Amino acid sequence: MFHPSDHDVELHEEEFRLLRDFIHERFGLYFEDTQRTSLRSRLVGRLASLDLESFEDYYHHLRFAPQRADELRSMISHLTNNETYFFREVAQLQVFEAHVLKTLKERKTKGSDRRLRVLSAGCSTGEEPYSLAMLLYDSGQFFWNWDVSVTGLDVDAVALEKARRGVYFHNSFRSTAPVLIEKHFVKSGNGLEVKEAIRKLVQFRQGNLLDAESYKGLKPLDAILCRNVLIYFSDAAIRKVVEHFFELLAPGGFLLLGHAESLSRISDALTPVRFKGAMIYEKPGAPEGATP
Repeated sequence: MFHPSDHDVELHEEEFRLLRDFIHERFGLYFEDTQRTSLRSRLVGRLASLDLESFEDYYHHLRFAPQRADELRSMISHLTNNETYFFREVAQLQVFEAHVLKTLKERKTKGSDRRLRVLSAGCSTGEEPYSLAMLLYDSGQFFWNWDVSVTGLDVDAVALEKARRGVYFHNSFRSTAPVLIEKHFVKSGNGLEVKEAIRKLVQFRQGNLLDAESYKGLKPLDAILCRNVLIYFSDAAIRKVVEHFFELLAPGGFLLLGHAESLSRISDALTPVRFKGAMIYEKPGAPEGATP
């Protein structure tokens, strides 16, 4: 039987463009011309798994095969970067804790709204949504009659399976203080499992950031974190995602991107708010006088 991994299967320029455009259309991920070798190395194993002889065959499989939906799920796991850990980019999380949560609490207590909805978009294996839930829990501001939830959304079903298990190992704790590990985790074999008090605040769903249907039932959101995800998207795809975020956010809601990401050339619909070591975006229309 033919196994492409046993051979030096080339990703020819036309095949690269077909696959690159298909991936961009479906997922927003964009591979530059200089990344042909990277795309080949990520996908050549899929040819072997499917006994396909060329990347052109693989493209046609993705487009037309009866099992194409299964392969799309497998492919995305090879394309996405699941590098993440608890309390990543702590300066931003400090702003989330000290400004965003405080502002939202003050606004909502002036009315009758006791719901808090936070989205971690591109949540990977779950470290970020669990981190956000820990910050919410430790803030002590949202107990008693509050309805609080953090949703983790990601396109990668394999990553989401790990997130739902909630068991993590050493590499996930590179930025986690021992006191937080002791407070929010219990031993589970060779790893650490997120405690139930945090797990019950978090839900996960599979979805594509480009697809409005993926966000069904989430609106209105008080805060969205989409950090170190859009750096892999084209400007056109980023613009589409940000349009979804704008629609999802309640007036006065907040968007936090990665420290190297900016909306400066993408959209001026959200207002940038600068802090030391971090910048966040706010949707206009907050209740008058509600921002400290």
